[in-house]
Amino acid sequence: MTRDAEDHFFENAIDLLCLLDFNGHFKRLNPAWERTLGFTREELMSRPFIEFVHPDDRERTLKQNAQVRSGGQALAFENRYLCKDGSFRWFRWNAARDSTKKVIYSVARDVTESKRAEEEREKLVRELQAALAEVKTLQAILPICSYCRKIRDDGNYWHNVEDYISEHTSSLFSHSICPSCLATHVDPQMRAFGHE
Repeated sequence: MTRDAEDHFFENAIDLLCLLDFNGHFKRLNPAWERTLGFTREELMSRPFIEFVHPDDRERTLKQNAQVRSGGQALAFENRYLCKDGSFRWFRWNAARDSTKKVIYSVARDVTESKRAEEEREKLVRELQAALAEVKTLQAILPICSYCRKIRDDGNYWHNVEDYISEHTSSLFSHSICPSCLATHVDPQMRAFGHE
């Protein structure tokens, strides 16, 4: 590839291309940087690159930069960069060093929209999980008549408790009388019929 072809590729690339020196300053940037961040290339090259990185991402970014300078590579490394309007854009980086020239060759792709879509998907999943948990809770609630104690099924039919539970569980019933009902209902009936 000739020097003119290299320059043409560099100037027309859609992704963000850069050469970063080992002192942390951009040495060359393609026009995609200006279109994406709003700063001129001169503004971006006038300050250390780390000043444009989101404060929460700086420590990770500096560690990644040190690894690349030591001979490693950045593969799909993500961080946020400051735009001239004060907003931030997410970048996904691939980078490798040239130890003889003491520069890092990097390609970054703006992945802001896909990150937003991912956050929306995660939010939707959380909302769906919460809705499912609520449905499970509602399914566990049995509508029961306050007076006759019959239970309403999903088809809006009313069943006595024994029938409903037998149909929906493996429980068996044996009938007896609790002490309270014995004193309240059975004993008075027995006395009424003369059985004391």
